[in-house]
Amino acid sequence: MDILYLSPEFPPNYANFVLRLNELGVNVWAMGEADFHFMPEQVRSALTWYVKADLNSRAEVRGALDTLLDVKTSAGGARHFDLVESHNEQWLRLEAFINHTLGIEGITPQDLDRLKKKSVMKEIFRDSGLPVARGQRVEDLEGALALAHDLGYPLILKPDEGVGAGGVHKVVDTAQLRHLWPQLDGDYLMEEFIDAKIVTYDGLTDRSGRICFDSSLVYGDGILDYVLGKDVFFYVNRAMPDRLKQVGSSLVERFGIRRKFFHFEFFVVRDGYMPIEINCRPPGGPILDMMNFSVDDDLYAAYARMVAHGSAEVARHRKYFCCYLGRRDGHYAHGHADILRVFGHRLVDYGENPPLFQNAMGRYRYILRSDSEPEILRMAQFVLQKP
Repeated sequence: MDILYLSPEFPPNYANFVLRLNELGVNVWAMGEADFHFMPEQVRSALTWYVKADLNSRAEVRGALDTLLDVKTSAGGARHFDLVESHNEQWLRLEAFINHTLGIEGITPQDLDRLKKKSVMKEIFRDSGLPVARGQRVEDLEGALALAHDLGYPLILKPDEGVGAGGVHKVVDTAQLRHLWPQLDGDYLMEEFIDAKIVTYDGLTDRSGRICFDSSLVYGDGILDYVLGKDVFFYVNRAMPDRLKQVGSSLVERFGIRRKFFHFEFFVVRDGYMPIEINCRPPGGPILDMMNFSVDDDLYAAYARMVAHGSAEVARHRKYFCCYLGRRDGHYAHGHADILRVFGHRLVDYGENPPLFQNAMGRYRYILRSDSEPEILRMAQFVLQKP
């Protein structure tokens, strides 16, 4: 089997996908924006061939494809790939472009509106009988001011197509809206501000769309709060609420998620769960590792088995809550040595985040696990406590 993997160099932990695929005998061809020798040696060794290219340039991507396919055919292989994978919201359009160009089964350009545009997602949520935040796309300042009058402040402005909290603004009054509007780039949605806890429904599907694994995160604050400078706290929940599983799995089917990880976000509201958006990718940063820690299994290997063999089973018993705590530059009541002394037996990962992640995830990460939710909350309070 031959897979074309996009951007094997970032994020760093996703190199595990390349390693596990290689271990199962899958030929991993790749293109990315890093110099080949920038990548760790074990990743370089696991790649069949790699071409550096500007992934935002269709011309360079076409050239990289020709190079990879020429190398493949010169070695006696067929001039095609069995599948293309990005695992990254940034390159989902590129994945669809390559599938369309080379006639490969998978996400197509026709799929992208429902998988990337929040306005289209919102219509699907409505059609599925789920509650949604009041609001709509806004095309000009006059329309935005009129909708803001109807919705009332505060409200949220967010790109119709975006990644994470990038480009999202909480608007508190008309003056701020008038100030922000000229700075906005692209299509935007304006919605009422929902003050509610956020949870996720995450997992992996096989080629038929069957859910092989699912999990849920509980956020301590909203993602926008983290981007605006709050310390970061969220955790993998041991318990999957029945209603969340029901709603989440129905949306997996409704959006046609196949052979993919997924990451769906919801507000917890009085009547259940209000969907915010869906993502056809793994949850970001180290969250896959946290899910692995929660069940003592390997989702990177599960994905590789699914690619190589069509399906994969993952441990379903959630042994642990697993929390992420992101600290920023500044003073804290307890130093690193204090954390190791008190909770070192619960610590499964610590390190400095890549610079691109630090705005949303904090500079330093602590990942801890426990079978007790109260202990998770105590650890969060201890690690993030200020003097």
